[in-house]
Amino acid sequence: MKIIHTSDWHLGHQLYKHDRDDEFEYAIRQLVEIVDMEQPDALVISGDIFDTPSPSTSAQQLYHRSLLLLHEACRSMPIVVIAGNHDGKSFLDVSKDLWQLANVHVIGLLDRKPQLEESDKEEPDKAASDFSLADMARALKAHYNVDKQIIRIPQKGYIVAIPHIYDAGYPQLAGEYEEAAARREHYFQSLLEVVNQENTENFPVVVLAHLALTSGDSGWHDWGSVGGQTTTHQSEFGSQYSYLALGHIHKQQTLMTDGKMARYCGSLIPVSFSETESHSVTIIDLKPGISPVSEDARTQEISQLRPLRTMPDTPRPFKEVLHLIESIDPAEDCYLRLQVSITAESPLPPDAMAQVLRTLEGRKARFCEFKIVAPEKEMVNEPKAIQDPSQLREMTPVQVAQYAQSEVLPEIYKDMFDEVCARLNQGE
Repeated sequence: MKIIHTSDWHLGHQLYKHDRDDEFEYAIRQLVEIVDMEQPDALVISGDIFDTPSPSTSAQQLYHRSLLLLHEACRSMPIVVIAGNHDGKSFLDVSKDLWQLANVHVIGLLDRKPQLEESDKEEPDKAASDFSLADMARALKAHYNVDKQIIRIPQKGYIVAIPHIYDAGYPQLAGEYEEAAARREHYFQSLLEVVNQENTENFPVVVLAHLALTSGDSGWHDWGSVGGQTTTHQSEFGSQYSYLALGHIHKQQTLMTDGKMARYCGSLIPVSFSETESHSVTIIDLKPGISPVSEDARTQEISQLRPLRTMPDTPRPFKEVLHLIESIDPAEDCYLRLQVSITAESPLPPDAMAQVLRTLEGRKARFCEFKIVAPEKEMVNEPKAIQDPSQLREMTPVQVAQYAQSEVLPEIYKDMFDEVCARLNQGE
């Protein structure tokens, strides 16, 4: 079963208020060409189709055009779409029945059954430890329309689609007082048990999910809690799957746990200057009864219409940076972040943005932000060491914050302060 795995399109995303529809069109045209060439058995999209829960009209139109073009490129190929944490789950579900006409399966929310038959209710005095996996799978089928999450590809395999779910939203399948981690694990494994009971020929099983694995490299994310959700251990999925097709983390990577393969294919286009790696989609051909290895996953690079450029490579004073801008080829179409070093004697001018924009006149480069770097001064630990307010004026905001905290300030806080100061200087 050949699968093309893509994720985190973030349609409608704006980079510092710059519209990016043409970039999305450019990337999706490449994806359509890949589908046309590969003719896969399925295309899976692992969430964050949109950048916001209420996308613009143009973003919605692009979503519709993209799915139709992908369907036309390989009409026999089911397309499976799940909601990510950026998506409006109910918004996606509104048109899911209509999309079935184009062989597109959209899963935004878990489809709970309106009523529960008395015969299917669990015994109220049954302890959680007494529930077997088969018991929980039976409870899951009694409460939810799980068949809508299981896409069967005849004589090829199965795709199990799990939309983004916050911890509090996982079903309780083994009593009323399960902890969130237990509910999550029981849900994953019960859903896969439903497939396992049917999959007598041991066809490949692809699990599609939008979450953060503990073992992963978050790249530019704050790894403590990514996108408002806690991290998940890959082992929570058990062993009854062939390939875990993940979205949510934008840095492409393959993770192996107990011989089971999980992969983040990465975002379709970069959504921040921190996303410096290449962007691609993943292609993998799965065989019955054989667990894939890292080498089985191929990547097809997606070239970018408008790259994100940081210059210079090392921070320099503003006047030097302004002079460097003049060397940019007028025809070079890119987003621009400028690294500027500042000191008390050489601060960022109040009209720095205006000067940059004047220098960029006649060029295609689009200015986005300053990355301000200030040299660290030796800090005092005791509050009484500051005797005069003028001493505070000599400090950078990061140094003032560090002084107030009276301990080493985490690097992520320093970056946040620098970004706030930069935006204030830009008049935002």
